[in-house]
Amino acid sequence: MSKDSKASENKWDKLARNGVLCSQAKLELTPEEAKNYINRNGFYADSLDGKHVLCLASGGGQQSIGFALLGATVTVVDFSEAQLEKDKLVAQKYQKQIRIVKSDMRDLSFCEDEEFDIVYQPYSINYISSVEKVFDEVVRILKPNGLYDMMFHNPYVHGSWKDGCWEKEWTTEELWQGKGYPIWQPYKDGYPIKTIDPNWNFTNSENKKVSIESPQEYRHTMSTIMNGLISRGLEIIDYKEEIGLNYDSKPGTWEHYKSCLPPWIYMLSKKKK
Repeated sequence: MSKDSKASENKWDKLARNGVLCSQAKLELTPEEAKNYINRNGFYADSLDGKHVLCLASGGGQQSIGFALLGATVTVVDFSEAQLEKDKLVAQKYQKQIRIVKSDMRDLSFCEDEEFDIVYQPYSINYISSVEKVFDEVVRILKPNGLYDMMFHNPYVHGSWKDGCWEKEWTTEELWQGKGYPIWQPYKDGYPIKTIDPNWNFTNSENKKVSIESPQEYRHTMSTIMNGLISRGLEIIDYKEEIGLNYDSKPGTWEHYKSCLPPWIYMLSKKKK
């Protein structure tokens, strides 16, 4: 493991131990709630019962248990031991078998060729500077007609906000320039994103305000994402954006920001036969 990767792992361990939002395990989840959570984008028309699912770079006790409650055979991989502790917690809580593996998202050597029906990757690919190894591995381990469900930062707006974390009460007042939000960082694949605040500021599960040094994020251009998938035989079949619908919200608030600049993209692709 490189020095940078180890430093990033340590940051994520600290974030998870301090209750960052993506590490607040879902301990009171019903199957119906799991369905609404996992399939909120409407990507899964068929039942997930019996499907082999890999939750990629997805520790935190959230997505893995959601798929497991819907009958899937679940593997979750993450390089943060503290994140994976949350997946162990929910597996015990709900008495579900979840295969838990500590590894970098770029190293899926523990997976067999064409092992999975679905690879589900929440917001994580923007924490590495290059997507190539991840895409290579995803294509290798997906079955023919298998689905790759990936969330990533809208590259056209990445770096236009205060810090790397987000909350409903979070504001962007420092960035509001009276007429809009400035876009100022280079549109370059692999570019290390800079933020005004070097920390993530969030409220943990104990309702305490926490400020911790953030992991480094990287911009990935739309052409890199789309061409990277297409060139590997993945067909893009659905696409969603995180759009704020409160257009009358106060400029500088998180809701107003989202209504102008959708921060996240959800892309579903399918491996061709």
